[in-house]
Amino acid sequence: MPKKKARNPSRLRTTTSLPHSRASAHESRTISLVWLKAGIAILLLPLCVVATQTFLGAFSETSASTLVIGSAPLWFFFVGAVLWMIAFFGLPRPLYLYVLGHELTHALFVLLCGGKITEFRVRTEGGHIVTNKNNILISLSPYFVPFYSVLTVAAFGLIGLATDLSEYYPQSLFWGHVGFSWSWVFYMAVGATWCFHLTFTGWMILKNQPDLRQNGTFFSLVFIYLVNLFVLSGFLIVVASEVSFYGFFHSLLENSSALLKSLLSI
Repeated sequence: MPKKKARNPSRLRTTTSLPHSRASAHESRTISLVWLKAGIAILLLPLCVVATQTFLGAFSETSASTLVIGSAPLWFFFVGAVLWMIAFFGLPRPLYLYVLGHELTHALFVLLCGGKITEFRVRTEGGHIVTNKNNILISLSPYFVPFYSVLTVAAFGLIGLATDLSEYYPQSLFWGHVGFSWSWVFYMAVGATWCFHLTFTGWMILKNQPDLRQNGTFFSLVFIYLVNLFVLSGFLIVVASEVSFYGFFHSLLENSSALLKSLLSI
């Protein structure tokens, strides 16, 4: 009986590709665009610095009591994130679940961009789709769209149309000693799924993914970091009452101006 080859988790690959008849022509254009995108990525680096500074400033301006004790959304979000981190490093990783969400995100953006899907494959070792359209959003969307967080928000949103998920039920758990609200489950689920997205995104980036090479690895990393940072900033604006969109945007402009003055004074 022939020996079965052992599976090697490090070979996990996910990608989008064009039909073979169009691949060679597309590849020649891609090579020239990679250098252009690398230049754009360099120009985006100051924005990454400013956006990071603004996010950290907004986070630090929110008091510790608001973040940890007074804000139920952030408290339960962090609980969900910690639970996922324990599972990610302590239990077998659900690779198939990640690959499924990854490829479904590719497929969703193909359809949103008006493309057609001719092949869709998902396996534990990796997956891919074949489509007649590919661009930055299609190839990089799984790295900045938390697919299962979006599903969680959609599911709880639909349930919320029928019942009030924010209602608090006092003395409903542990023999009447602890209250309960379904909104806590929602925030924990968002925290766990968002952390699922971040941990697998970081883990996959280290595996030299074809998705990243299609647009140039350097540009892809800068783009992924920037979009994820803005998504995280948006979450902070929503759940922290001390942070507003106007205040965040104003700080972003101020930090941009300060950085520009520093660069001009060199």
